[in-house]
Amino acid sequence: MSDDNISLKNNNAPAENSVLRNFRMELSFDGSSFHGWQIQPNGISVQELVQGKLSKLFGNYPIKLHGSSRTDAGVHALGFAASFKAPESPYIPDWKIKRALNKLLPRDVRILDVNYADEDFHARFSALAKAYTYVINTGDENPFSAKWSWHLPKCGNIENIKQAASFLTGTHDFSAFTVSRSEIDDPVRTIYRIETKFFENFLCITFLGDGFLYKMIRSIMGSLVKTGMDTASPESLKELLASKNRSLGAPTAPPHGLFLVKVFYEENWDDFHIDKPPFQ
Repeated sequence: MSDDNISLKNNNAPAENSVLRNFRMELSFDGSSFHGWQIQPNGISVQELVQGKLSKLFGNYPIKLHGSSRTDAGVHALGFAASFKAPESPYIPDWKIKRALNKLLPRDVRILDVNYADEDFHARFSALAKAYTYVINTGDENPFSAKWSWHLPKCGNIENIKQAASFLTGTHDFSAFTVSRSEIDDPVRTIYRIETKFFENFLCITFLGDGFLYKMIRSIMGSLVKTGMDTASPESLKELLASKNRSLGAPTAPPHGLFLVKVFYEENWDDFHIDKPPFQ
């Protein structure tokens, strides 16, 4: 079998008593065509797609792919992490998994790396921190920026946004910034920092925290942009946080401007910063 022609015609399946190895995967995807990461009954998800291709590579072994986050429909990722356990493949050696998967997957999903992981590694539960970036386009729109940013030409008061964001850093009950609060056991999360940067006309707001509630960042963004458009005061974010009442906040920001940039498994995020919009 050549590197450029992955054949799945071998009918050999892994033996039932095959030793399972734990793998850590990093991937990138454009979420525009997907119903988020997690398998859904009403549309194709990234998890379902990649998991299915993985199972084929391993002789139809029923692989369970665990993701680092449950990204919403339309949300993108640069450095999404996943883990899975699998026996030896009857088709390819382990070092060819990345290349083989990329040949089977559509171009809006790319596998960046596949490596062995410690037996107890789990992409979700082993994560220590995550970085997300939301992109706002304050300039002219084009077919490409329309796909990966929220077009808000009047959202330019960066100082207001920075001041409002400062009230959200630290450990808080973020009930006012999540959807389906009744389904969440613990609404307390820690945001280590929120960085706001302009790259020409693209305003990028990066959130670094230990974890985020369902639609938490998009809920925050809906209220943050009001301060950037001078239709709300920075202090209104402080009051909203204290209220723990989602109904008092602004509508949730659209998903297409949000990117999961990186998942951290070691405490090395102090020096993490973005130096360009995530889609460039």
